[in-house]
Amino acid sequence: MYCLVSSATSLLLSSSFLMIILSSTSAFNITQILTPFPEFRTYNDYLIQTNLADQINNRQVITVLVVDNGAMSTIAKRSMDVIKKVLSLHVVLDYYDVQKLLHLPNRSVTLTTMFQTTGEATGLQGFLNVTVVGTGGVSIAWAAGSGVGANVVKAVVSQPYNISVVQISTLIMPSTIVNTNSSSNSSSSSPPPSQSPPSPSPAASQSPTPNPNPNPPSRAKPPRKAASGPSNAISPSADQNPPADGHKDSDKSYAPPKFTTVDFASVVIMIMMLCL
Repeated sequence: MYCLVSSATSLLLSSSFLMIILSSTSAFNITQILTPFPEFRTYNDYLIQTNLADQINNRQVITVLVVDNGAMSTIAKRSMDVIKKVLSLHVVLDYYDVQKLLHLPNRSVTLTTMFQTTGEATGLQGFLNVTVVGTGGVSIAWAAGSGVGANVVKAVVSQPYNISVVQISTLIMPSTIVNTNSSSNSSSSSPPPSQSPPSPSPAASQSPTPNPNPNPPSRAKPPRKAASGPSNAISPSADQNPPADGHKDSDKSYAPPKFTTVDFASVVIMIMMLCL
């Protein structure tokens, strides 16, 4: 008899323990909950792509604020990192269905979201302010700053007291979160590298070649003298202008006169005539 009671007790305890494990590991599946609602398909897809679906499923108590496909278009061109941050701001770490939201004790409450658990939120960035408005509706806004909030539209699914899915009118997109990456849009767009000022060209950076003749004579003034060979680069006009009279007796040093090809030819002809 004792053995039978002991065996029954052990079996009951094992069954209870197994049920606790199963309930703790698979209380709900947000992807399966949203699948029957085509108007939330885009939202559901992004939950999967950002791995937020797994994080939601690992929770025991959660509230998911969803928007329809049209409202999701405002975030479609953002980077996946920004989308994950924004959507995590729409996951409340507590159970709130529409009835509970409509009957808040003080007509307002501050809710903690999954974004607060990421370690990237500062101050009140991971919180939402919920307020019951005079018309009987409920407004939800970001707790860390002013801006356009959202209104509760309707209850989608509720499984007390594990998960509640509530539709709101628009995404709550704080600028400080949306513009943190942006790569986003600029995905990935990173700022262009800073451009250093252009380096000077080699010709500008090099010092000018010194003139071998420190006191170059004016081409219009030096007297004509016989020379043994022509110069390499000279303007013909230098030989066509005779020197000024005031410089005939100058004993200052200057560069030897330069001759053109015509002068050289004349000298050669004179030498040939003398040899004949």
